[in-house]
Amino acid sequence: MNSKSHPQAAFERVTAGHRELKELLARIERALEHRSASIAEVGDLLGQLGDRLIRHFMEEEDGGYFTEALVHAPQLVNRANELLAQHPKMSTAAKQLVVEIKTPQDAERWWQETCRRFQAFEEELLKHERAEDRLLQEAYTHDLGSHD
Repeated sequence: MNSKSHPQAAFERVTAGHRELKELLARIERALEHRSASIAEVGDLLGQLGDRLIRHFMEEEDGGYFTEALVHAPQLVNRANELLAQHPKMSTAAKQLVVEIKTPQDAERWWQETCRRFQAFEEELLKHERAEDRLLQEAYTHDLGSHD
């Protein structure tokens, strides 16, 4: 059964992607907070986040999750377009999270600045993901309720 015949399947795919992102965010947050990884390892995790985020946004855009949801709830088109317009900015911000260090003496500044940047980015991303979840939930709840 494809997602067009079962709207809940599309919603579940999107929310599963959001859970995967949250798990990676939590790993990075722990590594930064406890300094439990090297600068190189944290840099690698941040690189993984950027890559995963680009794939995640492509899945949302190309997978038709929003398009499909909006067929069921066209009144949500403006909100969906606002969320989709945030994707390029957020992808760019994810790529810019790692602070370049010139010398080993800059390590403390790297930890502080990378942590600050990550926390701001994480807050913005989680807010975005919650808004997407609400939009999809509203679209599919509207669709399911319209058949009663």
